[in-house]
Amino acid sequence: MSAWVPRLALVVIGFILAGVLVSLSVGEGGVQPQGVSGANDVQRIYGGIPQEGARIGAEDAEVTVSVFNDLQCTDCAAYHLDVVEPLVERHARGGDVALELRHRSLSARETTVAAIAAVAAGEQDREWHYAALFFRNQDLAGEGGVSDEVLRETAEAVFELEVDEWEEAQADPSAADRVMADDDLATELGLPGEPAVVVSGPGGQRELTDSPSLAGIEAAIADVG
Repeated sequence: MSAWVPRLALVVIGFILAGVLVSLSVGEGGVQPQGVSGANDVQRIYGGIPQEGARIGAEDAEVTVSVFNDLQCTDCAAYHLDVVEPLVERHARGGDVALELRHRSLSARETTVAAIAAVAAGEQDREWHYAALFFRNQDLAGEGGVSDEVLRETAEAVFELEVDEWEEAQADPSAADRVMADDDLATELGLPGEPAVVVSGPGGQRELTDSPSLAGIEAAIADVG
């Protein structure tokens, strides 16, 4: 019997240590985020391209592609990675097209805080960086919605973003106003509840709805350009 006592004690200690580790990683909202990934990929795609607020690409680009999307919609994240980022690499980096990021709610989940955080990063010309990182790390939000911790961790991972300045911009009512204005514009244009793109240039304007394909957007760019 005495030989089992040390073994039993070790088992009990093991359970106690496991409980401590779980308590450190779990809060009121469940498992806490373990860190943002993908910062290097985002910098590779967006680094070196002129940005100003919601716009990325050359200031004198004749064609503008406005992308209406939702930062916390799962399908919208896939759309951004599969369709929007190739547009950035092929056209915004080349200087012939500029893209604008427009925020709107396309799901039942709370999206406003993430959009406001991205707009705040745009005050330092890093809105596209922030949005791209958030899309890559949507799973950190979990079922409880977007927490301040997730928003801040995303900001901390953005290349050359001053987090204190970002927090001040995030708290400024003008950031929320920008998000609301984007959503109002989508309603005014009659865009449905899917990612949408508006392409404008010397040849007019084309409104592409229902998650338009990369080929469809590039055809519209050629048409209006």
